Amino acid sequence: MAYNATSPPALRVPPPHTEFMVGWICVLKEEYRAAVSILDEKYDTAGLVRGQGDKNHYVLGRVGTHNVMINLPPAEMYGQLHATRIALDMRSTFPRMRFVLLVGIAGAAPSQKHDIRLGDVVLGTKVAPYATGKETDHGFERTGLVRTPARELLEMITFLEERFWSGHVSLSDSIERIRTRTTRGRTAFLRPAQDRLYKEGFLHQESVCDCLRPKSQQQVNLCSRQDREGDLVRLFQGGIGSDNHVIKNAHNRDDIAKKEKILCYEMEAAGVMDITPCLPIRGISDYADGHKNDDWHLYAALAAAVCARELLLSVPPQIVAQFPLTLAGNLVDRYITGAVSTPNAFSGNEIEKLRQMRDSLMERHNFLEELMVPELRKMKDKSRDDIENVQDGVQKLKDLQSTLKIHLQDLDRFLKRHDDLLLSEDPVVREEYKKLKTQVYRDGEAMEKLSELAQDSLQATGKMLRGLGQDLKNRDLSIAGTVLGASGEFLGHVMSIWKSSRMSPTAMWRWVHRKLRMIRNPPNSNHTIEMESLLIEA
Repeated sequence: MAYNATSPPALRVPPPHTEFMVGWICVLKEEYRAAVSILDEKYDTAGLVRGQGDKNHYVLGRVGTHNVMINLPPAEMYGQLHATRIALDMRSTFPRMRFVLLVGIAGAAPSQKHDIRLGDVVLGTKVAPYATGKETDHGFERTGLVRTPARELLEMITFLEERFWSGHVSLSDSIERIRTRTTRGRTAFLRPAQDRLYKEGFLHQESVCDCLRPKSQQQVNLCSRQDREGDLVRLFQGGIGSDNHVIKNAHNRDDIAKKEKILCYEMEAAGVMDITPCLPIRGISDYADGHKNDDWHLYAALAAAVCARELLLSVPPQIVAQFPLTLAGNLVDRYITGAVSTPNAFSGNEIEKLRQMRDSLMERHNFLEELMVPELRKMKDKSRDDIENVQDGVQKLKDLQSTLKIHLQDLDRFLKRHDDLLLSEDPVVREEYKKLKTQVYRDGEAMEKLSELAQDSLQATGKMLRGLGQDLKNRDLSIAGTVLGASGEFLGHVMSIWKSSRMSPTAMWRWVHRKLRMIRNPPNSNHTIEMESLLIEA
């Protein structure tokens, strides 16, 4: 019998890169499956250009009006270091990302005050690295810093609370709507019937423990809890314990929770919060004791994912776009380099590949402009005491822009070698080629305009520093002003020479980068002589 496989529907081309501002990190396959299930739409990722060295694979999708990127977690890898790498790589590919939702499962620390049960969700309003510290004569002392989500993320929780308070949203109902979307989801994400919380002194026994039985025979060792009325899934806010240390002991669980005011335990949040603004959202899959509750993993992961979805639906993208945008210099470098070092990532016919390359370069130019213009405004404020740091930041951004400029000019030269397409018999090809050439020409003008603006500011500030250094008889200030003003002249010489050279853009940029390092950190103390020699060499 012949097997007729139906192809999955074609995925839509994603919106512009600029519209992806929400990261979603998961470290377990159950968390990933839950995350993908809550998407309203998935996008094609064939044309995604990743940052240099980004090892993540992504699912791009939409939740309401928000575009999100979800990482595909490798098997059997978890913990702070792994989550930190995921976050770093994600930022190198999506530099406009405002925050990350760390969505997954955790072990609860129930108490008389907090009746947390399996399937409930905890929003982490603080994260404590409970196992990072030292042993003293008075016992263990935590030295790791407690982290809190950014104020904007805490405000998002308030928006979510208002939706729940108004009665417009029930977490249980939302979970059921998502669960029943697909045939597989109806069974895979079904809520388990058994929820047993054993007393602290009742330890797990491998293969013969009561937790493995379909029906408990140890009622005397179960904590007595009343049946819940109303919504079975409750939402909690509070501290999350996060460290490279698995809690599987009820006594330790309760002791640490009481001391640190912790509601649940996991292993990734502390690392991710060092990299980017992050809100941990954790579905409860066990009680952080020795007893098994594996049947709850998928449902707990789905509960957390649905809660994250409802959180996003509570806030319009316009508010997210107003969140602070900060990015370390090395991540900007990775973002830029990723576009110019992976030309084979593009697909389609020759003109389409060239267009995708052009779009990728200009997308990065626009991002650099977003970063550079505010810094240029800061340079106009001569009263700032950190003016030298601002200058250095602008110069680094300008250096990166020079990289893009070189590659755009290389693209222009490549296009000129295909001018025969203007004579193509296909009118569509002629029009597309003509349009692309016009775009590249205008792009070059835009890059040149920004470059001149930055250089004028750098030279003006360099002149100011030289004058200030002379007035104060501060040699370092005078040197800084000289180097700052001359570095732009050096890059101008480089661009002129490269236009008539046979060096590839990548090779030219490596040479420029090496020389600029020499300018900033010359081996001898005579910076002016060093600069002059490099200009002569150029």
